[in-house]
Amino acid sequence: MNDLEELERERGNGEYMDTKTAPATSSGFMDFGTRTASNEMCTFLVMNISSLQLIPVNIIAYRSQYGSANPAAVIAPAIVATFFSTVVAVFYCKAMGKHSVKI
Repeated sequence: MNDLEELERERGNGEYMDTKTAPATSSGFMDFGTRTASNEMCTFLVMNISSLQLIPVNIIAYRSQYGSANPAAVIAPAIVATFFSTVVAVFYCKAMGKHSVKI
């Protein structure tokens, strides 16, 4: 997120400028308390939440701990489920990015 914030500064987004270069508000004060996340920041967050997981190590450990006959049987369903959640996340970010309003 810090690198994405730096990218917004380089783009000249006033919400992310430092106090020396940020434009003042209509009242004459600089307001840094209310920032809006950029499309890239939202995409990064949604992709992390969707969590594509190749090997569900914790679930395998729990299944092994509780005496499962085949603890690794969850690998394929976990890959399929997280793949679909990531695909939905990508489509969601693309759809919402097209509808964003630039001021």
